[in-house]
Amino acid sequence: MKKRHLPIILLLLLIVQSCTTRKQTLYLQDLDAYSNSAIKYPMTPIQPNDILKIDVGDVNPTVAAPFNRTSSNTSESSVEMMKLKGYLVSPEGTITMPVLNEIKAAGVTPSKLENIIKDRLVNEGYLVSPTVSVRVLNNKFTILGEVNSPGVINFSEESISLLDAIGLAGDLTYFAVRKDVKLIRELDGKRVVYHIDLTSASWLSDPNFRIRQNDVIVVTPNKVKANSGGLIKDPLQLFSVAASLLTIFLLLR
Repeated sequence: MKKRHLPIILLLLLIVQSCTTRKQTLYLQDLDAYSNSAIKYPMTPIQPNDILKIDVGDVNPTVAAPFNRTSSNTSESSVEMMKLKGYLVSPEGTITMPVLNEIKAAGVTPSKLENIIKDRLVNEGYLVSPTVSVRVLNNKFTILGEVNSPGVINFSEESISLLDAIGLAGDLTYFAVRKDVKLIRELDGKRVVYHIDLTSASWLSDPNFRIRQNDVIVVTPNKVKANSGGLIKDPLQLFSVAASLLTIFLLLR
């Protein structure tokens, strides 16, 4: 009797082992506890290899023209064309503007760089009341692992939320480990790794967990997916294979 029940017991154990519990898959399970919490929007410092769009204006556009590299032609309005005409931040963290020449850009936020350029224009006697706009054109993040659409994703905002980033990647897969999503970031020449538990909402108010330029998100697979070597794409596939093997075994018996 025990031998006849052995295949069924083995199948049940396989099914139980391959299942993911509710607490392992649901996002933000304690979200109500963090309702009405404050939201902070950090200003992201400019980094080497950033591409900047810098526009200098004045009441008299003619006097501001020498300080602008780009024009207002419609043929230059695409993002890719603006990147080609933009200012690439060097590995040393500098850009070179017309007339003003070399300016230190890395390590300061776009709004701070606006003030630096504006002060130079006024203090060096070029313009009286200039307006300066600085924007990063190549904001992007990389997301890898257990998401439906991994890859490099561009965004136009200064920063986006981690949930936005996951949404842009098509959400996490069934096999993703939601309790330990890794966020890799370069800060002041050093690599920092954050570990985020998506099943809790405790991280939502932390400005460090807003996605910035060049961030990398890594979503690891759970044990079932890792042990399968990536061959199992759907849990129903696992059950189907196990049921087929059990059927063959019983027929042979």
